[in-house]
Amino acid sequence: MSYLAIDIGTGTQDVLIYKEGELLENSPKLIYPAPTKLFSENIKNFERDIFISGVVMGGGPITKALRNHIDKGYNVFISKDAAKTIKDDLEKVESWGFNIVEAVENPHLELSDIDFELFEILQEKAFYGKFNKILVAVQDHGYIKGQSDRITRIDFLKEFLDGDLSKAYFNKNTSIPQNFSRFRSIRETITNHYKNTDFAITDTGIAAALGALYKNETRPAVTIDAGNGHTFAALIHEEYKISSFFEHHTGMLDKKKIRYLVNKMLRGELTNEEIFNDGGHGAHRFSGKSFPEDVPLIITGPNRHRFFDEKDDVTFASPAGDTMITGSVGLLMQQNVL
Repeated sequence: MSYLAIDIGTGTQDVLIYKEGELLENSPKLIYPAPTKLFSENIKNFERDIFISGVVMGGGPITKALRNHIDKGYNVFISKDAAKTIKDDLEKVESWGFNIVEAVENPHLELSDIDFELFEILQEKAFYGKFNKILVAVQDHGYIKGQSDRITRIDFLKEFLDGDLSKAYFNKNTSIPQNFSRFRSIRETITNHYKNTDFAITDTGIAAALGALYKNETRPAVTIDAGNGHTFAALIHEEYKISSFFEHHTGMLDKKKIRYLVNKMLRGELTNEEIFNDGGHGAHRFSGKSFPEDVPLIITGPNRHRFFDEKDDVTFASPAGDTMITGSVGLLMQQNVL
């Protein structure tokens, strides 16, 4: 079987094509600008009104670029489906000056996290034939009207993880909550385009934590994914089972603070309220057990050197010699392929 694993972040989308029975090191891979980054750069070149269709995808840079476009005096017409890319609260999106319409004909841009043209070229050039399974990792905060999306996300992670990294994914046999529009959009996009192809969808932080543990059997261990937007830390006590985790905004952390939070997590003293009140998403403990502060730390993510360097007593995750495919490897590990 051949697999297409795509880990979609804010800065990059990390693509790995893997065929069972082959060396992981020989697998085709591509580190490419993230879809939201590509669309946002395209938007900056427009000097006229923009018409946008498509589906929900990762916002961030797209939202900033489009709001800047409106501030310059241009109109942005966007379909209702695509508008949730900006924010799930469409009343808020309209208040920012967006023109939300039911559908857009002949759009300038068609939003999607999945670039079918690119992946079909890769499929052809890799000579692996049809992908048997498509694996995707994205981040989705979720949306409940009147509730902070930070609360929505932590509540989701607690239930989704249920104490085990390896089982936290959606497939064709599981339902995705209605209020997680990006996960649902990924599923719809895959099923519409690839028809009967099997798939699995998970969260980027979960995929990175699992990939960081590739060929590392030391337990307990703490994995830290220092992403462009968020940092996800997980305490793994056996196999891929989580004792506790926290998620914060990377820009609000530094070397001293990350150590402080990790040590509190190890002692079993870190609370959801402490992270949330500090501006982060939150924290959760699946077990009440405490651990010594010398538990090994395994670090990954594009901002890993913001918190740690080679002089620190930590391990930098590098599955098959490439830290950039950590999340993609985690996707494969969830399917028991690696």
